[in-house]
Amino acid sequence: MLIELKLYRITLVVACIVNLMMAASLLHNNYMYRDYCVYHRARWISALCLAVFAAGFALHGWFQWRTVWPLGATALSVSYFHVGGVLFSWSHTSLLNPNHLRQELVCRDVALLALGLCCYWLAATGIFRGFFPFIIFFLHIGLLTFVFYRTYYRVSRRLIAMQLGSVEGFIRWMLLSCHLIIGFGIGSIVFTAIFPVEVWPYTVLLCAGMAVFVYIFYSLVEYGAVIDSATNATEDVAE
Repeated sequence: MLIELKLYRITLVVACIVNLMMAASLLHNNYMYRDYCVYHRARWISALCLAVFAAGFALHGWFQWRTVWPLGATALSVSYFHVGGVLFSWSHTSLLNPNHLRQELVCRDVALLALGLCCYWLAATGIFRGFFPFIIFFLHIGLLTFVFYRTYYRVSRRLIAMQLGSVEGFIRWMLLSCHLIIGFGIGSIVFTAIFPVEVWPYTVLLCAGMAVFVYIFYSLVEYGAVIDSATNATEDVAE
């Protein structure tokens, strides 16, 4: 058990550092893309998403709630996954549809997120019991996922019909990024529900999570190589 805890803590520290480094890299080079409003904003939001996960990992490592307060650890995990899911949706769906991030959509997502955070932490104190608090998470993330896939398939079909070879890679990595983050997010919450006290599953999840975040970071950076073609294409499709 002691070895498992040490490995868990080390993995948390490494994951935190890796996420912060990627977030800093996105912000450091972002000035180069200030003329591309949507991509510039997507990098900011993605950096914030990575920082939120890094903060969650740091809090897990510092308080060790997984062993002393399992309900608190669950609330913390669901909280930063919910925040991260919203931020990922804002950044990546906007890359497909530049007109996606409207004021009413932001207000809706913030309201649902605030409601969810309240329920998660009330559940941690024992006021709510059972699966009820997590319904908000799955419903909201399910809605965001549906909107992303609907936008993706609508836009990708039109881009393919336009025969823009330079954005084919952009189309592929966008879909794979969504598959990975959804699988990782939902899988992690399921693991949290099944193994509220065990440590080893989270060590495995952290390693998988680092691979997911590194891929998303790399893909987002590579988007800059086709920024002109992708921006013009998505703007044409959105019109």
